[in-house]
Amino acid sequence: MFKKTLTLSIGSFKIIFKTSRILVFLLFLGFFVASHTITALAAITSTAISAIAGTTSTVMGRSKTKTLDLTTQNNRLRADLDVEKRRASSLVTENARIRRIDAVTFRGRSTTIKEATQEVLDSTMTRTTRSTLANVSSIPGESIPFYGIAIVVAATAYELKAACDNMTDLYDLQVALDPDTARSDDRSAVCALQVPTKQEVWLGIKKSPQIAWDTSITTLGSVTDSVKNIDTPEFGGMWQRFTNWIGGRF
Repeated sequence: MFKKTLTLSIGSFKIIFKTSRILVFLLFLGFFVASHTITALAAITSTAISAIAGTTSTVMGRSKTKTLDLTTQNNRLRADLDVEKRRASSLVTENARIRRIDAVTFRGRSTTIKEATQEVLDSTMTRTTRSTLANVSSIPGESIPFYGIAIVVAATAYELKAACDNMTDLYDLQVALDPDTARSDDRSAVCALQVPTKQEVWLGIKKSPQIAWDTSITTLGSVTDSVKNIDTPEFGGMWQRFTNWIGGRF
């Protein structure tokens, strides 16, 4: 029973499907004939087809234009990026070259010319300031007869130490900048100077005061004009009595 029913259903479905195909074909054929024979229908069909085709063409044209614009813009951005990359690479190379030129070895360590120079300037200026202040502040004590000799010796020793350190800094900077032109003789000449003791100073003054005076005036006169108008003292009886009174107090 079920088998017969299924067979009838399948047969009916086939008949309906074939009939539908025939009807669709006939409708399409009739519409085709009518669109070519009836003027109004032909005009409507043509207009609809043109509108659809035109819209599709416009959309596709805009899409192609936009795609072309984006491609052009992308290519321009890529070109700009390549230019910036080359510029950055050139700057890095130039910076490295400048650093190599500016690099020096100062006192066993690698640094730049500016840093080495600034270090020497700072230390030299600091010593010069301290030495000048010490020199000025020691004048009253140095002016005390006989007893001021000890202050003179101490102040001179400090100035000589500062001068030696300054010469050493300058020599080290010369070695860093141009070893071939660095001269150690000037540094050695300053640093090799010895400050006499207060006993040696007093003995020279007591024994030959005029020679001591003339030597000092001559040396100072070669570097400054401030001693030109200083009157030469009279090392006569009063001086002899003074030295005899001081005697061997040192």
